Amino acid sequence: MSYREDFGNSTGWSIVDVSTRLNTSAGRQFLDHLRANGVSTIIRYYASSSRPKTITAEEARFISKEGFGILPVFQDNARDISNFSRQAGIANAKSAIKFAKRIGQPAEHGSTILFAVDADFTAPQIDGPIVDYFKAIRTTIGDSFAIGAYGSGAVLAKLISERLISVAWISMSRGFLGTQQFFYSDRWALRQVPPETNDPISRIGYDRNVTRVHGAVLGAFQVDDDGQGTRVGEGSDDATLGSGTPAGNSDDDDSFGADRFVTTEGLRLRDSPNGNVIRDLTIGDRLRDLGAIDSSRWRKVRIGHEEGVVFEHYLRKPVRREVEALLRAALDEWLRFEKGRADEKADPYYRYVREMWAAIGEPYDGRSLYPDGKEVPWSAAFVSWVVRKAGPAYADFQFASSHSVFVNNAIKARVIGRTDKPFWGYRIDEAKPEIGDIIQRNRGTGSFTYSYAENHTNYTSHSDFVVEVKPDVVRVLGGNISNTVSMRGDLQEYRLDANGFIAGSQRVIALLKNRAGIVS
Repeated sequence: MSYREDFGNSTGWSIVDVSTRLNTSAGRQFLDHLRANGVSTIIRYYASSSRPKTITAEEARFISKEGFGILPVFQDNARDISNFSRQAGIANAKSAIKFAKRIGQPAEHGSTILFAVDADFTAPQIDGPIVDYFKAIRTTIGDSFAIGAYGSGAVLAKLISERLISVAWISMSRGFLGTQQFFYSDRWALRQVPPETNDPISRIGYDRNVTRVHGAVLGAFQVDDDGQGTRVGEGSDDATLGSGTPAGNSDDDDSFGADRFVTTEGLRLRDSPNGNVIRDLTIGDRLRDLGAIDSSRWRKVRIGHEEGVVFEHYLRKPVRREVEALLRAALDEWLRFEKGRADEKADPYYRYVREMWAAIGEPYDGRSLYPDGKEVPWSAAFVSWVVRKAGPAYADFQFASSHSVFVNNAIKARVIGRTDKPFWGYRIDEAKPEIGDIIQRNRGTGSFTYSYAENHTNYTSHSDFVVEVKPDVVRVLGGNISNTVSMRGDLQEYRLDANGFIAGSQRVIALLKNRAGIVS
């Protein structure tokens, strides 16, 4: 299918955005139409002026009583670059907070307020006034609400990279800067599907939206008759399909509704065994297992609001939460680098590399060169960055710009029994690789050994995260592979012997076993 066809595919739409108040007789008819089409959430407007598109407290209670979640977007003059500045961000954030209080949106419970950037802006405009605008919003709102944005792919990619938003909503204008690339990166939470649609009964116009996240992560809310709000799914363990907080543990059973994770690229959700493709799945996607299909090896699953079947061979049970967090962090970077299609020197990817270096106090980015003209390798910075993002269980990792430093630290941690260290280093015949481990190998003409690694911290090597384990092979994901984040490059697959250990003659130096979350 073409980009135009892919972008216009509305299969599974479950959210609408509406600029009309719905606590009317026509609105009730419209809600019946939405309910019949499986819609769960309605996007309505906060704005600094009293216009019909602005939600009221009465309408919020009405929509909630009808069983729908509410997701607010603040939009009042968002189509010219002059509308974006630090001052505008402060003013609009304060206005949005007042609206939220008036409506009953629950503060400090993870509910979301979206802010619109409703035009096609250039990179300098995004990096300047628009980033300033969202920084001011973030500072003003603090932790009271999650923050999202509506806009082009270029806007959303930048705001995600700056950690200014957690919910990315792609506008229906597919020709906007960066939207095609961002659309295919699967980093969005929801996307608006063109064109605008009208309900023939109520004659209310609306836009359809497809989402990739569960309601609990989206941050929608409902309001009761007393005006008290609760986030949709509050208390649920649902998580973002492409990112977010991991769930599950190693003793998860085979009961109906258990979580499963996709173990490989190329798996597809189908409408029946070997039937029509509903959508492609990505390694790390989290599914809800709905049970076996007859006696076959196909299982019925749900992802978001879509249900279908997949071949069970490519599903796995959750492992420790700490390991799932590390895998999610690594895969999120892979997605951020367009599944290995992005180049370290291109914008915004060189800035992503800059974030990795900055986290360990170095000044480089994806374009950096040493004085002799050689490129600055960032694979160890990538490992340190991913481990840091995986959460507090990894706080005692030896973050470093050289693989040899954190490998040496992990080996010594094992020797002296440092149970606070998240990784212990082993020879390849001493432990078997599992997902979430790190494999260190020689680079170039290097021939360093485990014994050398135990006693030295300054030599050339490379490390990757184990993301897929099969009976005869493990596959790894790393940074600075062919100038990107990849898991399909050279030397990113290791043969296993008949007992499940890494086979020899593959230039592997050490296996770092992931111990995060193990109490002993």
